[in-house]
Amino acid sequence: MTARDRKALNLYIRSVADEMELRDWTIRLLDTPAPTDALGHMTETYGRKVAEIQVCADFRERDAEEQRHTIAHELVHCHLASPTNMVLNDLEKELSDTADRIFWASYKRQIEYSTDALASAIAKHLPLIEWPK
Repeated sequence: MTARDRKALNLYIRSVADEMELRDWTIRLLDTPAPTDALGHMTETYGRKVAEIQVCADFRERDAEEQRHTIAHELVHCHLASPTNMVLNDLEKELSDTADRIFWASYKRQIEYSTDALASAIAKHLPLIEWPK
């Protein structure tokens, strides 16, 4: 992705975040690509409304609707960061190691299904990114 493409994607992410009522969040697009098995990845800073987003190495070449859905998906994670932090930082201290592993694996799977369903409902109402020529 070129520097112009990254700038356009940064602006797009910010505009979509605003549309998704995340105006009070700082969203950063990282230069490093998302893990190889993911179209996108979001990491939230504990205790702050700061998120870092990564996209896959070939994100620019993906279908425009898939790009829009991926950004919406990663931004939905911001809205769900609070319950995820509750599980990671509060509940795990009270569970045995085995119970924690089982609960976290199940929670992570279910939060991804929920996140993706919400992204599907939201994305179709968002504009597609306009890449520079």
